[in-house]
Amino acid sequence: MNIILLDEKLPFFEFPIDGKIAEHVVKVLKLEVGSELDVGVLNGPKGKAKLLEKSKVSLRMSVKWNEGDSSDHFPVNLIVGLSRPQTCRKILDQATSMGVKEIHFFGADKSENSYRKSRLWETGEWRDKIKKGAEQSFSTHIPVCEVWKDLSDCLIAQPGQSCRIAMDNYESKKAICSMILNKFDHFTLAVGPERGWSKSERDQLRNQDFTLLSMGSRVLRQETAVVASLSQVVGQFWNP
Repeated sequence: MNIILLDEKLPFFEFPIDGKIAEHVVKVLKLEVGSELDVGVLNGPKGKAKLLEKSKVSLRMSVKWNEGDSSDHFPVNLIVGLSRPQTCRKILDQATSMGVKEIHFFGADKSENSYRKSRLWETGEWRDKIKKGAEQSFSTHIPVCEVWKDLSDCLIAQPGQSCRIAMDNYESKKAICSMILNKFDHFTLAVGPERGWSKSERDQLRNQDFTLLSMGSRVLRQETAVVASLSQVVGQFWNP
């Protein structure tokens, strides 16, 4: 991780020596007393933490906080068909790292019903995956994440004023790289489940003004398709 995210903005912290944060500081970063590391508050400011004391039971740190905590999210909503938990874990991590504003999973026609009842969603593990994605990308800001019953419910929650794109290798007429994207202020990007869209879902997407686009003839893993298509979209906001 490139930054450690904390729950509160406090001038001093004490972490148990057998906890995850202390383990990372001692075993991974190998910090000594007087050394500094980057920290941040969830959806808040960043700061520099100094290791004041390292004992057998805890680490004690002071923090000097920076001014300002504006969001660094890109104006992109990601819609994803529910797939196997191990695939969704990768998507949560990677999409967060890439800076999407919102992530919406939905029970697709070709999704297994058991996916929504997995430990990932039932225990709140998904929050930890998002947090780690933010820490990896040196960001404090966490995207909104929702899980919907089906595509219809998911689409109702999406903003009306948005460039709507759905990735589809089978019925799309052109590639995403051929579309002029830099004239839009917000994007809603939809990627189907591992087994693809159903006919009904394609009809729903078209009726909701989604343009079906492809990334060539190769069939990609879902998590790869998410990263590849997101890079085309968020790239419009990468300033030199």
